[in-house]
Amino acid sequence: MSTPPLGTTPTSALSTGGTPDGPAERLEGVALNEKWLVLERLVRDPGDTGQSRSSCYGAVSVDGGRSAFVKAFDFRLDDRSGDTDRLERNVREFNHERKILEYCNELSRVTRIYDSGVVVIDGEAVHFIVCEFAPRSFRRLQPPGDEAVQAHERLYALRKIASALIQLHSAGVAHQDVKPSNAVCFDDQVIKITDLGSSSCLHLPSPPHDEDPVVGQPNYAPYELLYPNSGTSTWQRRRFGCDAFLLGNLIFTSFVGASMSILVLHALDEKLRPDECTCTYDEVLPDLVTAHFAIVPEFLRATVPAVVVDDLVRLVLALTHPDPSKRGLSPDGRHLDLHRCVGTLETLAFRAKMDHGRKAKLDRSAA
Repeated sequence: MSTPPLGTTPTSALSTGGTPDGPAERLEGVALNEKWLVLERLVRDPGDTGQSRSSCYGAVSVDGGRSAFVKAFDFRLDDRSGDTDRLERNVREFNHERKILEYCNELSRVTRIYDSGVVVIDGEAVHFIVCEFAPRSFRRLQPPGDEAVQAHERLYALRKIASALIQLHSAGVAHQDVKPSNAVCFDDQVIKITDLGSSSCLHLPSPPHDEDPVVGQPNYAPYELLYPNSGTSTWQRRRFGCDAFLLGNLIFTSFVGASMSILVLHALDEKLRPDECTCTYDEVLPDLVTAHFAIVPEFLRATVPAVVVDDLVRLVLALTHPDPSKRGLSPDGRHLDLHRCVGTLETLAFRAKMDHGRKAKLDRSAA
């Protein structure tokens, strides 16, 4: 089977999210908790497949001192339909996201929560979270596959995202939805991880989505979570192993312009793909390993500078090994060492920057 062409995005059309004409879409001009004045509604990044039941806004503190980001949730359809189970789950998910943001509020590489609550709009309740505002996402700063973005710039940014994951993991939090739109960039070049709605935490009660096979966006997810009977064992192996895979997929997607998961799964026989497969993950694994170790180097070698491509290929292959028990950077595969990943990305970024400067100097000399 043919693979999707380079540059295809694994997502649907641009969306502002939320329910059309719902109360969450009518927050402009509202003062939340008498502290935050809601400004214009924000359009989601192209390719962002985040929470469809939320709407996003810019805001400022009432005293004008701080900019903020507002995420508003509309649960009215669940309430009116009488689907009490779904309503309860959505409210629990909202409370989980609020609590985990509060839990992570001292982490310097995770967007901070400022406030939260419920506001009544035209007789309807709207739950909201007020967070730190960043002017652009990583997707907008460095569009995946855009050749105008230099390799060293990508590698330095990816290093910052890996560092943010280390902070989360040190606090016992697995993000589980790392993708280009879930890292945000500030004017001072700081990059932070955002959107903890799909996360899980060792130190907080389990959210409803812990029961789901795939928590984040399926088009970026680790292969094993897409199949039944994958045999993922410990919490750390499943949750942190998921983040390691997502980081490797982010590195791949950043350079190639398409999700590694989509390209590899399209290379399998149709009967072995998640939607068609009736066998166990262990039975699919040999074919998946073959496809993975063929396609990842092929696409990276076509898009990454030669001076860093060999080491980057090794890094991505280690982070995204189809066998969860072998995923990670230690030779024995027993632990996930993202600190080594950060060091590798730093080294490769420096090497790519030196190579770029050398080539630019040669071009000027030739001119």
